Amino acid sequence: METNSQSFYVYVYIDPRSLEPFYYGKGQGARQFAHLSDTQESQKTDRIKQIRAEGLEPTVRVVATGLTNEQALLVEKTLIWNSNSRGLTNIATGHFRKNFRLPNTLHRRLADFDYRNQLQYFNAGHGEHRCWEDNVKYSYLGAGQGKRFRDEIKGLHRGDIVVARLNVLGYVGVGRVMSEATPARDFRVPMFADARQARGKLLINIGLSTAVGDNVDDDVKCEYMVAIKWIKIRKRNEALWEKNAGLFAPRGLTRATLSKQAKTIAYVEKHFGVNLEKLADDPESKSL
Repeated sequence: METNSQSFYVYVYIDPRSLEPFYYGKGQGARQFAHLSDTQESQKTDRIKQIRAEGLEPTVRVVATGLTNEQALLVEKTLIWNSNSRGLTNIATGHFRKNFRLPNTLHRRLADFDYRNQLQYFNAGHGEHRCWEDNVKYSYLGAGQGKRFRDEIKGLHRGDIVVARLNVLGYVGVGRVMSEATPARDFRVPMFADARQARGKLLINIGLSTAVGDNVDDDVKCEYMVAIKWIKIRKRNEALWEKNAGLFAPRGLTRATLSKQAKTIAYVEKHFGVNLEKLADDPESKSL
């Protein structure tokens, strides 16, 4: 298949009883008619059988033509998204799904679409390599000791708003990420940290009780830190949590987006007295 040739098109299957689209696809040649002889069980073939049971045939129309493979995929995804999936029988939502806003979200603003910075969940953890009290005093968050955890903290970026949580206890802080993830050997205590005597010093040299210097010369296994300017914090014994309230606490994840977590966002805003959207949309953050 020549994916760069302009021989692709996007087609639609329409239910003649309601004139509603029920399937979008892309292809070359006679691909648009292939579903009419498809014998596999699916919502699409079920719909075709229902139409034929009434003595009718699906209406098949080409929506766009003369496209490259990539262009066709983008048009297909646009049509699927615009339909809001109502009545569609497409199993996949199409390529480019990460480039499109989530369905049913036009009533609210979303990070990356309506404002720049992300709202992020972060499990601050507690144990040999991290301590919430140190996070607050020295204005940072850390993760590491393996590729997976390194990659998760690298998902935090300058300007992002982070909601920190301690396992079992609950949410303990809201802050703004002020740096990209940095290996422990290079991370210096931010100049805005509460610990004035430590400002500008290497974190691994200030005598923390946690083993932040473990595997310090290994770029995969070492700890990584991001600087955090804390906006609201709580002590661990004042952590906020409510059972059976649908609050976000993913097992096994250090970092995750809060873009779909409306209940958690509302809970954090209410109990921390902040507006997360406004914080993420702060014009000053764009020049950080």
